[in-house]
Amino acid sequence: MFMGEKITVYGRPLCGMVGPVRNLLDRAEAGYEYIDIVRSAEGKERVRQINDGNQSVPTIVFPDGSTLTEPSLSDLQTKLETLGYAVQPRSWRDGLVVIAGNPTLRLTGILSVVFGLISGNEFLAGAGAIVVGLSLLAVFVNR
Repeated sequence: MFMGEKITVYGRPLCGMVGPVRNLLDRAEAGYEYIDIVRSAEGKERVRQINDGNQSVPTIVFPDGSTLTEPSLSDLQTKLETLGYAVQPRSWRDGLVVIAGNPTLRLTGILSVVFGLISGNEFLAGAGAIVVGLSLLAVFVNR
C-alpha cells in the first residue's frame, strides 16, 4: 500500500534510541529519510508540531500520515508489519551496533579511560577501553 514511499525519522545525534530504530527499519528494508533536528530547523519545527511543542525523538512519520514518538521497538515492529513490511531477525552485528554504537556509551568509555588513567584505576581504564574498542568495532562492522 505505502511500501514504495519513504518513512521519515527525526532524531538527534545523542539520542540512544535513534540507532536501534534505524536498525529496525534497515532490517525491514523500509526506505526512510533521517533528519537530524540539531542541523535542520525545519525538522525541529516539524517535531514540535507533531509533539505539542516538545522536541521528542525519535519521531517517526509514516507515508500514511501516522506518527510514532519515542516508540518501543516492539511497537515500531508492529506498525511496520501492519504496513506490509517483514522485519528480518536480528543478527549479532545488530546487537553490537545497538549497544556499542551508542554515542553516549562511547563518550562514557572515553571518559572512563581518561579518569582511570589520571586516578591510576586500572579497572576503570580497562573497562573504558573495552567500551571504546567495541564502539569502534561497531562503527566498522556497520559500514
